Amino acid sequence: MIRPTLAGLALLALTSACAVTPARPQASDGPILAAYFDCVRERGVAISAHRAQSADDQPENSVAAITATGRVIPGAIVEIDAVLTRDGKLVLMHDDTMDRTTTGTGKVADLTLAEVKATRLTAPDGTLTDEAPPTLAEALSAADAAGTIASIDLKPADEAATMVLARAVVVEVRRVGAQGRVILITYSPETARAVAALAPEMMISAGAKSMGNLDGLNDAQILGWTGAGSPDPAQWAALKARGVEAQFGTLGAAGRRLDDLYAADGDVSEYRRLYEQGVTVIATDAPLAVKGVLAAEVAAAATCPR
Repeated sequence: MIRPTLAGLALLALTSACAVTPARPQASDGPILAAYFDCVRERGVAISAHRAQSADDQPENSVAAITATGRVIPGAIVEIDAVLTRDGKLVLMHDDTMDRTTTGTGKVADLTLAEVKATRLTAPDGTLTDEAPPTLAEALSAADAAGTIASIDLKPADEAATMVLARAVVVEVRRVGAQGRVILITYSPETARAVAALAPEMMISAGAKSMGNLDGLNDAQILGWTGAGSPDPAQWAALKARGVEAQFGTLGAAGRRLDDLYAADGDVSEYRRLYEQGVTVIATDAPLAVKGVLAAEVAAAATCPR
């Protein structure tokens, strides 16, 4: 028997979902969270927890991690990874395969939702949990309950595959009414423009190492990603002058990421320097360490209305 292609299944899912999806908003409606992030930029700093985790006993991309991180970090952003199953359903998984973080094996794209749900998540510390990988809808519900903003990674592939994923994510976000509590992460100027046009009411994370990368985008809709590992205060100042929030990552490979380098001498005050130099969102594998240094600024930003 010939299996339908992943793209075909995804498009079928999109077609059926459109019947119950709110009408696409006009671009003039503007991004819902724009004023919130303007306020965060002026009042303090936001922490983005990589793969939603704030401790090693929490499985990455899990409801448990989302809930725990939201409980301990005011106004947290939880970065999560969405992927399509063989039957066109959206689940959270960072890798293409199930092997590293679950009791399952094989590519997510080759499995049905039921097969994914039959597995259990493992935590970085080796703990086997009773939690199955959540659907995107379940993760968005948990993020809402925890008071967090979900930053959904549209993992890079070829342009066509990335846009199939983006369209499915946008449909699902609208279906559950989460437009005002998500960020969509893009990796190329072309994808950023396409996703921004697809979802004008949602915030977009766009590469901003060069100001030219933001051409054709609505500044109010953009959070500018300036990379990880190499601070760029001049670019952060340029983004702030343009009214775009600067994001910077201290995350990365263990032992080489800034999170680890900052912690090596027992003094992580470098996080304050990032804030003072103009970073609005710090994306990190050590969100509690960032909070420990910038607790007042995190709390101040969390008072911004949304």
